Amino acid sequence: MRKLMTILTMLLLSAAANAEQKNVKLLTGMSDLELQRTMNFIRGSLGVHCDFCHVVNKDTGWDFASDEKTTKRTARHMIEMVEAINQQNFENNPAVSCNTCHRGAIRPVSLVSLPQTPPPFPTPLPARPTNLPARDDVVARYAAALGDVSRLKLPRTFRGTREGSDGKSAPIEGQVSGEKQHIVGQTPFGQTEQVFTGTSGWMKTDKGIRQFKDPDIENFRELSAAYEPPLPQTIAADARVVNTEKIGDHDTVIVLARIDDHKRQRLYFDTATGLLVRRQILRRTSIGEVPQQTDFDDYRDVGGTKFPFTVRVSLVDPWTSATRHYSEVQLGATVDEKVFAPPPQPGG
Repeated sequence: MRKLMTILTMLLLSAAANAEQKNVKLLTGMSDLELQRTMNFIRGSLGVHCDFCHVVNKDTGWDFASDEKTTKRTARHMIEMVEAINQQNFENNPAVSCNTCHRGAIRPVSLVSLPQTPPPFPTPLPARPTNLPARDDVVARYAAALGDVSRLKLPRTFRGTREGSDGKSAPIEGQVSGEKQHIVGQTPFGQTEQVFTGTSGWMKTDKGIRQFKDPDIENFRELSAAYEPPLPQTIAADARVVNTEKIGDHDTVIVLARIDDHKRQRLYFDTATGLLVRRQILRRTSIGEVPQQTDFDDYRDVGGTKFPFTVRVSLVDPWTSATRHYSEVQLGATVDEKVFAPPPQPGG
């Protein structure tokens, strides 16, 4: 049964949001992917699997539209509560979220822990960083550290491994030309070949060929962007250096930038090298900001341009989170456009 649940989960994640939209009463106006990530934000806040609120049957799989479970009906009341708190107290800004109280537990902790240790007096306040660098200086140093930034836009080939959230690694290779991508990798279900042209795509497995639907296109586009280090020229001119933070062995400065009305990003730059260490994208919803994080490491020189050979993407959807370890990257490679062609049709 456990194996069946794992397979069902992996196969149906892309369809989960679409099915849920058949009975969505509160979190409306979202794309399939946005709804799926918001659902996983709620799931992660409670530290549960999707079956905590949703019905799953051994024979027919997930029934996301069902209201059978009390926990799902309770979740709707909690969503209404969080939305009301933000509307009435924080000018509709998502200051409070599910995670504010739950912190990875089904039941929020309401009692202070005992025994208590006497606190210091006077209460020490967190020190505010001084002498933060200017936004322009941070971005200019990032550009200089990367080297010839223009080569990051050139056609590219890569080889390496993809490490899933379960810690298992498998080979991956691909060709990238603009928005077009051709990726071949191993999955628990065998070899998978994917092609994305920017507006359409398809996936081939040992079970056959499946054309991308709109949710697949949105998901592929967002995941592809998550693995790419942002170019210096894409960092908004009104971005601000807001703080410092230690990430592993890296001392970083944090640049806060607005992407659009619903998204903002935090960029963490190494103070020693100038290179980007982490990128967080925060997507605004009525029940909080849904985070997405990419960590960049092991920068190597590729023909005059620094490129991260280890890229870890962390999402509230843990089944999609993964780390790419590149063994070979060629910038400015010759890519045969035939690899982006439509798949062969049966009998063709």
